[in-house]
This record gives sequence, structure tokens and C-alpha cells, in this order.
Amino acid sequence: MTKPLPEYDIVKEILIKHNCLNSSIEDLDDPILMQDLFDHFVEDMPYGTQKARDGDPDEYIYDKLEDLKLPLGGHNV
Repeated sequence: MTKPLPEYDIVKEILIKHNCLNSSIEDLDDPILMQDLFDHFVEDMPYGTQKARDGDPDEYIYDKLEDLKLPLGGHNV
């Protein structure tokens, strides 16, 4: 049985798929990329943030990327 990938590796693969691994966080505005990241993080995202009622889903995603310390913009964010 194969071991599931850690979240860091899953998100890294999403960024690589969209050629955004070393892009600055301000450049992560591709709608397809953001949808893929949203789909990944949606289970942990509060419902009000998912619906943009009491939080911004993009900000939530950016915060999660920073928490994972992925190489964005040539350095860890």
C-alpha cells in the first residue's frame, strides 16, 4: 500500500503543474491555479470563508501557502 503524500508535497505538485513554484505570491492570480488550490484546501476552510461571507478564500489560501513554507518568489514566504 502506498503512503499518502504529505500536504506540502501535494500543494507543491499543484504549483509545479501550473509552473508557479518559484513565483511570488502576488503572481498567483491564475483562476485555474486558484481553483485547484481552493479544491485542495476547501475541506479545512471555514464555511463562511468558502462562501466569502466572513473571510476571503484567496487570503486563506495565501496564508496556508505561507504556513507550508513553500518556495515562492525565490524564498520561503
